[in-house]
Amino acid sequence: MITDLLERLKSDEFAFTVGFLVPSPALRGKLGAMKEVENVVAAIAGGELSEDTLRHFVSTLMKELRKGERFPYDLALAALAVALEGRATKFAQEYLQDLADLGLAELSTSSRVARECLKHRTSLSEAIRNGASSVSR
Repeated sequence: MITDLLERLKSDEFAFTVGFLVPSPALRGKLGAMKEVENVVAAIAGGELSEDTLRHFVSTLMKELRKGERFPYDLALAALAVALEGRATKFAQEYLQDLADLGLAELSTSSRVARECLKHRTSLSEAIRNGASSVSR
């Protein structure tokens, strides 16, 4: 059941729903609003989806990375970045940072989205440090 959540991120249907020709900030927002990503966030928060399971999933995907070929799961890695953006854990930070730092053309979409997620994490933590409330207006 939990693995079905992650497998859904790999599907062509998910990719077609999202689309690839979206600027990174908009793609981050679109992914964050998708039910599939919301389900992953809820499963992580509820303890149903562990960091070990996520590591294994990503490791399995990365076995299919081939230099010079489009990586078929680039969007799945981007979706995980968005799902992990709000997690204040070492694993989430490392995932986002490692993905953002990759300079591989095959992972360009997920790397750009991870950089957007890191920017948002930084601005959120700065707002919290400065006493700003996200519940204003």
